[in-house]
Amino acid sequence: MSMDIINKFLLSTIEERLHMVMDKTKSEELRAYLGENAYAEYVDLASRTLPKIDDGHLGGKTPKNLIFIPGVMGSYLKSETIGSIWWIDVRNYNHIDDLRLAANGQEDANPDHQLIPCSIDCSYEGFTSAVLRQNDFGLVPFPYDWRKSITSSTSSLKNKIFELYASNNNKPIHLVAHSMGGLLVRATLMNYGQELWSKVGRIVFIGTPHYGSPRIASYLKNHLWGFDLMVLLGILLSRDSYRSLWGVLSMLPAPQGIYPSTRSNDEESWTSEDPNDTYVHPCINFNMYQAKNWNLDLDTLQISQLQNVLDGAFNFHQQMYHTHTALDQKFRDRMAVIAGVGYDTLSRLAYQKQFFGVWERMNLVTKRNPGNPNRDGDNSVLLASAALEYVGEIHYVKGKHNELPNISTVYEDVLRWLRGDSMKLPKTPGGALSSHLGSEAGTSETPHLNGTIKSGFMADNSDLWNHEKPDQKQLAELMGKLQSGELPEFNRVRLL
Repeated sequence: MSMDIINKFLLSTIEERLHMVMDKTKSEELRAYLGENAYAEYVDLASRTLPKIDDGHLGGKTPKNLIFIPGVMGSYLKSETIGSIWWIDVRNYNHIDDLRLAANGQEDANPDHQLIPCSIDCSYEGFTSAVLRQNDFGLVPFPYDWRKSITSSTSSLKNKIFELYASNNNKPIHLVAHSMGGLLVRATLMNYGQELWSKVGRIVFIGTPHYGSPRIASYLKNHLWGFDLMVLLGILLSRDSYRSLWGVLSMLPAPQGIYPSTRSNDEESWTSEDPNDTYVHPCINFNMYQAKNWNLDLDTLQISQLQNVLDGAFNFHQQMYHTHTALDQKFRDRMAVIAGVGYDTLSRLAYQKQFFGVWERMNLVTKRNPGNPNRDGDNSVLLASAALEYVGEIHYVKGKHNELPNISTVYEDVLRWLRGDSMKLPKTPGGALSSHLGSEAGTSETPHLNGTIKSGFMADNSDLWNHEKPDQKQLAELMGKLQSGELPEFNRVRLL
């Protein structure tokens, strides 16, 4: 496998990548890196997209007026000192633990690494290619360092909006964000709204965990369990390194008083499933923002470091919530939400009291309960978290978290919203599961490329979610494949 070809591919624009997959001189290397099925999906996208671009009426002539912000792990990071593309890259599996941050969440633990965001990953090519195939919006991807505190990237996003606004004859710049990217958009508007609202047009949040995800909390307790490739990642990324990722842990479920149904003014308050619970929250039965409550067998320094991260996440949720509720409705009306529904989603973590009152084992609720926004979602984000209040439109689709941007009915609705047209996806979760725009059309165009096909060793494993020991023999086999370059699927492992 040619490192030069792969590195060039990962650093290229979307249009350049599509040209590269059609170049027979590069097909062998790209097929080996992406995997046969994902490569075939790329070729299909290129064959449908490039003729429209190369005709000259699309692509380069379209004003650059749309910024796309990917989710967690959706941006490639590179190191100028080591000279390689990182995360997640099967070629550099032995460096994954070097993603660890310093205690402040702003810098690399090893300052010699100098990791910086460089491009967005390939899993969004279904969406980005769809934008290339029309002539109303010119897309600019915005990679960012998802490891660091979310607010650390707000200045860069603000500058990018200013830059495109000036180059676009002072016309508004639209923002489309998937997952964690939506939190970055809101944080940027929180920090710089007075400067930006006159320059920002319409905004779409796709599968954004506005109030966090229990999945992130589960990884903190039982390190990166859930399916076998995630466990493999947990072998390569240490617990200490995971606990250093301020940006990731900012997606813990919002605390009591912020999370929907836990506020004093909520019409429907959460009723605890266990009358003995002292912390009433639909996602958890203890105050997760106190490091000592996690029972992680940490020493004094580790507890102090984790507490700093949890304090940062707590403050982030508070600031985001209060900023949004105080925002002028004319700005919230520019926002649209698209949420996925219809899949079992990890929704609750609850410690069980063992002998002598010691909290040890944690039960996890994963079963979907239709009609309950705290027990239904897109396999990663619950409806209660995705459905941001007071926005202009909220629409639903049956779809898994990582496939949402690449579902044709989703990206078509995104473009309708940006044009000012009426959206067509259902306005209720039930409608998404019953209409042809929901259940029948809610399928990713690129299931291998975005990793939403999980069969065999990539299937979600309920035993792993419930903290049974993983199959060590199978993990050893997977590690052998990873080391020999036979596991391209590992490139598409995602925390959410």
